[in-house]
Amino acid sequence: MSAGYRIERLRLPSRLEGPEAEEFLEFSRLTDAVQRQIWGHEDRCSPPEYRLRVWRDSPYDETALFFARAGGRMAGRAWCRVSLKEDLDRAMVRAEVLDDFSGRGLGRALLDAALEEARRRGRTVADAFTEHPVPASGPAGSGGSPVEDGAVVPSTGTGALRAAERPVRFARAAGFSLNQVVRFSALDLAAHDGGWPALAAAPSAKASAEYELMTWEGVPPEHRAGMAELFARMSVDAPQGQSRTDAAVWDAERVAALEAMLAEAGTVPLYAVARHRATGEFAAYTALWVRRGKEDVADQDDTLVRAGHRGRSLGMWIKLANLAQYRARYPQAAKVVTFNAEENAHMLAINEAIGFRPAGHDGEWYRSLR
Repeated sequence: MSAGYRIERLRLPSRLEGPEAEEFLEFSRLTDAVQRQIWGHEDRCSPPEYRLRVWRDSPYDETALFFARAGGRMAGRAWCRVSLKEDLDRAMVRAEVLDDFSGRGLGRALLDAALEEARRRGRTVADAFTEHPVPASGPAGSGGSPVEDGAVVPSTGTGALRAAERPVRFARAAGFSLNQVVRFSALDLAAHDGGWPALAAAPSAKASAEYELMTWEGVPPEHRAGMAELFARMSVDAPQGQSRTDAAVWDAERVAALEAMLAEAGTVPLYAVARHRATGEFAAYTALWVRRGKEDVADQDDTLVRAGHRGRSLGMWIKLANLAQYRARYPQAAKVVTFNAEENAHMLAINEAIGFRPAGHDGEWYRSLR
């Protein structure tokens, strides 16, 4: 532990009002301050209402939160999240420190608290991520520009992070290896006021005869079992790199729990789904999350086209339909942000055609706790 700092565990309040919520609200402001110092904007910030709900323990995951205070001010935070249904050997950890307090060992002390929590819960692998607003080095092994000298290449061989960046040095010094580089992209909706008629015409003509397009605000109860199959496929079909995770266990009950959690967190999930007319099978879906108090920036959640239904432009079709739904429901809609593995060339090409532009990268890391 660093001299002059004490690592404390955050206790979540039952509500956002009253004295019991003051420490949590300070922690939430600290989290936003860290995001602003990294990115220079609030696109990756969240309302306190959202955080209070998603950080609360559930039958599916549990989160431990830690903070350090210096001179009466919260200077850094850390967390450890564990899944209770799959990946029972793994924990996701994170440590962040305000720039004013960097270089004093506080980040490592916070990370150690999160790692100790992971060990206490019997986890043997720790996952983590770092954030990088500057462009990553050129892609490796994909015909792109050469990787810079000293760059760190992930296990996938695609993309790289600059070895000299502070988050990279911090992760490597803590024993983590880089598993994957993920592109963070943003879509400025004002640049597409007329929509995407040319892009929409080809996939809709090709797909509409064979598939039914459905758009929802939340998953209707009668479709939860069908969507559970797609959610489960997403956990294994998405690129993962060398450090692979378990297939997620989804059923209608878990979909209902997700819907309830999002509602309590003030978040509306917008879905566009393609259903195969001949079989009734859900073939593809995409989701946008819209948070109360931040309706101008939507988070692109998962997009999946099921094996056996690919090659029919369903990905483009459902993405454009969901963007249209977002704009129709929220006049203040201004931007959509999304994440894609650098090796996921097909989905990146769809996003680039729509107008998404690179805004930074995340590095996904892992290490053994044995």
